[in-house]
Amino acid sequence: MITYYYLILKSYMEREEGQDLIEYALIAGLLALAAVVALGALGGSIQSMWDALATAVEDAMP
Repeated sequence: MITYYYLILKSYMEREEGQDLIEYALIAGLLALAAVVALGALGGSIQSMWDALATAVEDAMP
């Protein structure tokens, strides 16, 4: 009986089917983190660009 459970546990440990999914999830998480950091770093310049654009549009209106 113990040998049976040992073999079942061993077969679960040797499976590699889920590794690809975990790797893709880690890559997606790292890309999301990089996007958040990049937007955080560029947030000030993006805000000033939108402010300049809004000012230009307001000045162009009669």
